[in-house]
Amino acid sequence: MHRCLLPTAYFTEDGDHMTLWMIEPRDPLLVRDGRPFDASPGSRAQSLPFPLPSTLVGGLRHKAGLDASGAFDHARIAEILTLQMRGPLLAEVDAERSSAAIRQLLFAAPADALALESSDQHDALRLLQLAPRELAGAAQTNQPDGLALVGPQQRVAAKVSQAAPLFWHEAQFMAWLVAPQADQTLPGNTVGIGALLRDTRTHVSVQAATQTAREGALFQTRGLEFTWRDGGAQQQTGSFTTRRLALVAALEHDGLPYAPPHFTGGLMPLAGERRLMHWMTIAQHLPDPPTDLFATICATRRARVVLLTPGIFTAGYRPPLAWERGGVIAHLHAAAVPRAQVISGWDLARGKPKPTRRMAPAGSVYFVTWPEGAEVAAWLAATWMQNVSDSEQDQRDGFGLAALGVWSPH
Repeated sequence: MHRCLLPTAYFTEDGDHMTLWMIEPRDPLLVRDGRPFDASPGSRAQSLPFPLPSTLVGGLRHKAGLDASGAFDHARIAEILTLQMRGPLLAEVDAERSSAAIRQLLFAAPADALALESSDQHDALRLLQLAPRELAGAAQTNQPDGLALVGPQQRVAAKVSQAAPLFWHEAQFMAWLVAPQADQTLPGNTVGIGALLRDTRTHVSVQAATQTAREGALFQTRGLEFTWRDGGAQQQTGSFTTRRLALVAALEHDGLPYAPPHFTGGLMPLAGERRLMHWMTIAQHLPDPPTDLFATICATRRARVVLLTPGIFTAGYRPPLAWERGGVIAHLHAAAVPRAQVISGWDLARGKPKPTRRMAPAGSVYFVTWPEGAEVAAWLAATWMQNVSDSEQDQRDGFGLAALGVWSPH
C-alpha cells in the first residue's frame, strides 16, 4: 500500500489558520433564478435555493479590486479574474463567541444517500446507501458511457421522505464519508436542516424625478433568510432556538490566501436589490480529511468524490472517464447525479447574455477506482477541498469543490 498523507493544512505567514471570508446577510439575500423581472406591476423576483459560486466570487473579486478611495480599479480586471475561491459553503455561526466563528459547516445532502420515510419512528429518516451494482446474469443496460448502475443493496417499498434535509450537519456528513451504512434509521434533526427560509416583501416602484411612488406599480421579491429554527418537539413546546447562518469561502491567489488590499470587512451589498451583508474574515480553515480516510482509500483503491458546490464539466453530468488529478488518473466507474442545474446571466463587460450551461448539482457523487500501483495519495491530495470542474476558470470561480469518501463494492 502506498503511503497516504493528509494534505498540508493552509497557514498564513503568522502561523494562524488560513483566513476564510464569512458573509452573514443582514437582509434576506436575493439571488434571482434568471426569470425576467422588472418593476412592472405584479412582477415577482424569485430566489434560487442557494447562491451559486459565481455570485459570491463576483462579490469577493469586487472587494479585491477596490482602491484606496473605495472605487473599483478597472485596470486590474485581468488580475482579479485569476483569484480563486473555494466555496461558498453554508455555516452555522457560533453565537457564543465574542468574535465571528464557525460552529459547524452544513453540506449539500449527498446524492448517494436515499432518505425514506421510517415506518417505525415519527420524525425519523431511513437512509439507504446507493452504490454501484453488478447486473445479474446476462442483463444489459443502455447506460451512457458504460457506467455502472447505482442503487440500494436491496429493493425497498418505503416512500421517499418529503422532509429529507437539504443540508447535512458536518459531523453526520463526515461520518457518511468515512463509514456509510447500507441501511440505517436516524432522527431527522440529527441529520441536517431543510431549505433556507424565504422572506417575501412587497415593494413599490419609485419615480426618479419626484421620488414618489408610481401608481399601481407594486412588485414582490422573495429572498433567503439565513436563520435556522429548531423544530419538532422543541417547536411544539415553544422553546425552539433560532440559529444564525452565513456563507463562508476561501479566497486565494496561486494557492495562497489572498487579502484584498483596501477592504477588511464591513457592511456591503451583495446580489439582487443590493441587500446588505456583514463581510468579515475569520481565522479558520476548510475541513481536513477525517482520520484514516486517505489510508482506507489507498488500501482499497476506490473512492467517492462528493461535490460541495455545483460542478461544470465538458460532458455535462460527469467529469472525464479518465479523470486526471495531481498527475494521476482515476477511472470513473459510476455516478449518482440529481437533476441538472442551469447557469446563465448577463455579462456586464460584454453587454450580452452569458452562455447557458448545465451543471452537476452540489451533492453529486462520483465513484472512481485506480489500478494497482497508482499513486492514489497524490490524486487525493489534489482533490480534497479543491475545485474539480474541467475548465481552469470554472475552478477559479468556485465550481466543483469536492470532498472524498470511501466506497466498498459490497
